[in-house]
Amino acid sequence: MTANRTTDDIHVTTELPHPEEQPIHFVDVHIYDYVPEPAEAGLPPVVESPPEPTRSSENNQPSIPVHPSHRTRTTLLILSSALLCVLAGTALMIVSPLLWPSDATVTILASTQALRLTARIPVTTGPAKGAQLPGRALAAITMNEARTVPTTGTGHQDARSAQGFITFYNGAPSPQMVSAGTLLTGTDGVQVVTEQDALIPAVNYPTLGHTTVTAHAILTGPAGNIAGGDIYGPCCRLNVSAVNSAFIGGTVAREYPTVTQQDISSVVSGLTTSLHQSAQAALQTQVQSDETLITPAPCHEGVKPDHAPGEEAAQVTVTVSETCSGLTYQTQALHSLLLDRLTQQAHTRLGEGYSMQGDLHTSVNQVIPGTHGQMVLSVICAGTWAYQFTEQEQAQLKAAIRGKSRAEALTILLHTPGVQTVSLESEHLPTDVSHLHLVFLVIPA
Repeated sequence: MTANRTTDDIHVTTELPHPEEQPIHFVDVHIYDYVPEPAEAGLPPVVESPPEPTRSSENNQPSIPVHPSHRTRTTLLILSSALLCVLAGTALMIVSPLLWPSDATVTILASTQALRLTARIPVTTGPAKGAQLPGRALAAITMNEARTVPTTGTGHQDARSAQGFITFYNGAPSPQMVSAGTLLTGTDGVQVVTEQDALIPAVNYPTLGHTTVTAHAILTGPAGNIAGGDIYGPCCRLNVSAVNSAFIGGTVAREYPTVTQQDISSVVSGLTTSLHQSAQAALQTQVQSDETLITPAPCHEGVKPDHAPGEEAAQVTVTVSETCSGLTYQTQALHSLLLDRLTQQAHTRLGEGYSMQGDLHTSVNQVIPGTHGQMVLSVICAGTWAYQFTEQEQAQLKAAIRGKSRAEALTILLHTPGVQTVSLESEHLPTDVSHLHLVFLVIPA
């Protein structure tokens, strides 16, 4: 009995004929690419004439065509496998965050507050009490410097008459008087006139009565400068004679250089700056490593010119002296004192949980002279206080936001004391707190 089976629509007889009964014929198998029917491609059906059957080259036997369904099933199998891979990948992407949660980082900007304090701190060289700051007085420093500069003033002198003295002698037994304004003439013809009344005592033999008065030449200029004794002999009245001293000072009109106040002041201003810097540097050499010099140090200035303003001089030499005294304070003591005050202010205004971040910034904006050589510092200090989350608070924050969505976590965190702003990228936070990481930032206010 002959048994048949179907394999890809190719019918092949399972029992082969005996070689002696029938010769073996080879069958050519042709495989065609599958082309979808016009109806499957959405096109109208096309009727074509059937292809001519292929004849065997040897016995002119028709070849058996192969149906294209094998190619179709292979293609469908590949497409189905690809679709299953896509669906599996999508499902894995959805389920994997639940099965293997990724880490989430939450960045929290802590609340900060800038605090500022102005205080007056007295510095004492004795034992410090209460809010006083311990200090130390330095040895005074004196610096001197002199400078000579040309004068810039100009003086005018009118022509002057020569000045001198006339001595009158009286040979009469009674006193006699020569009135002021009496004109006398010398041997060289120079005339002088007395400026005072001359009351001459009587003679007291062997000594003649005599008196001396001032006089000046009638003419101005050097011509009135006469030698002593140019006027000698009787004059004026009976028993009266006159003798002159040398007359000097007669000059012509002239212009001459003089010292001005500006000449002196320009030297002082130029020397004061350099002297002050030198004195401050000299004081600084006495300051110890744990001290700060209070600047500017109080100084006393001295000025000594060799010519007064208005005097005739072609140049003037000015000597300037600078005497400075110094006072220091203990640097760390001031820092500790201000930090305590600002910390008290922070606790009063902000409450617990805040601590200072960074350094405390201090500056002395004014030095006020105190009593007994002491000083008072007007100081400004400033610092930034930020909220500090303890380990317990951090654990509480993680427990509060674990498993929450981004919106829920933001709402919880922004309503937490000490939190200013929050940055969170994950749309859903893991339920395992070990995958939650909190990062705290502090930005100075």
